[in-house]
Amino acid sequence: MDADVIVVGSGFGGSVCALRAAEAGLRVVVLERGRRMDDAAYEKLADGRLPLINRREQPGLFDIKMQHGLATAGGCAVGGGSHVYTAVTMPAPDEVFANDWPAALTVGRMRELYERAERVLRPTPLAEIPSRTRRMQEIGERMAAPAVVLPLVVEKRGHNDHASPSTLRGHIATWLRGGPGYRKRTLDMSYLAQAERAGTRVLPLHEALSITPIAGGYRVRLRQLVDDDWREGELTARKVVLAAGTMNTVPFLVRCRDIYATLPAISAALGERFYTNGDFGAAVAGFSLDIDRDDGPPVTSWIDCWNTDRLFLMETGAFLGGRVWSIAVMGFDDSPGRLSLDERGRLQHHSAGPSPAFHAARMRRLREFAAAAGGALIAPPAFATRTKPATVHPLGGARMADRAELGVVDANGEMFGYPGLYVADGSILPTPTGVAPSMTIAALAEHVSEHLVSHA
Repeated sequence: MDADVIVVGSGFGGSVCALRAAEAGLRVVVLERGRRMDDAAYEKLADGRLPLINRREQPGLFDIKMQHGLATAGGCAVGGGSHVYTAVTMPAPDEVFANDWPAALTVGRMRELYERAERVLRPTPLAEIPSRTRRMQEIGERMAAPAVVLPLVVEKRGHNDHASPSTLRGHIATWLRGGPGYRKRTLDMSYLAQAERAGTRVLPLHEALSITPIAGGYRVRLRQLVDDDWREGELTARKVVLAAGTMNTVPFLVRCRDIYATLPAISAALGERFYTNGDFGAAVAGFSLDIDRDDGPPVTSWIDCWNTDRLFLMETGAFLGGRVWSIAVMGFDDSPGRLSLDERGRLQHHSAGPSPAFHAARMRRLREFAAAAGGALIAPPAFATRTKPATVHPLGGARMADRAELGVVDANGEMFGYPGLYVADGSILPTPTGVAPSMTIAALAEHVSEHLVSHA
């Protein structure tokens, strides 16, 4: 075998599994179809020398997918989604684990796993509170809902470390890195950096194409970008961990089952119970509150409506001279969708749309927010949320379960019918998280890693 463990993907699931397997003395190879995003790469991104949007023949940082019935956005880089997320890193509320989760993953067990992930990721609230956070606190008082300063995985940097961007791409690059005066600690600085020090080989610009069982393990067919040309190859390992993100892992497995027939015994539950985590975007225009420009991270706080409506309203920055405020909503919308491939092999999403009660609650809360801010609400029409929902937190589709008829992987993340083949990304979540899921994915990967290592 070329390795003991091949990990496909280097985000919040893959980087955790890579570290724990390497610490156990296993030979680990990580396949990542994206690039390494160091300081030089971000400078190239800002001035247009590197692509912003990922395409099949040209890797870019944002992995945007516009399939039938769904739009999603994720990351494509060494460190996965940690390069494009807002750095908000927190556990899900205890109530999330009350139903539909494997019996072994109790609230107590999840707390233990969260603590393990927290020791590596080190999320902390901001010490310096910008004016937009204080305005959020004022709005929360008017809405009778608390404004919470969020735990972020960022480090304070001197403002002079960042040149003020003059272009849209420059602003995007600054936003992605953590803001003018802050820098995100992406996974290539934490879990993945430790994994490499422990001996893990990370192979950027390597994309997995299929997996085939062989005697004693699995063969991964892949392609590698060399001098602007993709070349196919293969690697073998005793164990494989799929952690390429929900919108890559689910269609990958569907193709392996239904098109390539290399994994024909995958559960019929594949693609079922897919969730958008209640994601919704809106803006408030012409608000009357004074918000000073600051050098803080893109996100600092949200309005906590969990106890009443199972949702949160998160500020994501004031734009256009401080007169348009972008607001993101997320929450526990447990109306499931389904992912499948059409007759041409293209991914499609089937859903009746968000829960009517949940959608009514988030619209009511957004109107309250706009009124409290003294502005006008700008939001997508209800028709768009039903026919083309958008999410940056796609979850499920290869869910964990105690029985194969209910899910794709067992309570340890191992695929039913395929010993030694694991899944460790957002696709295994049995329900939404209600909050940004990065820490939950990392915690579950810690759990998956325990089984992987103990059965090595």
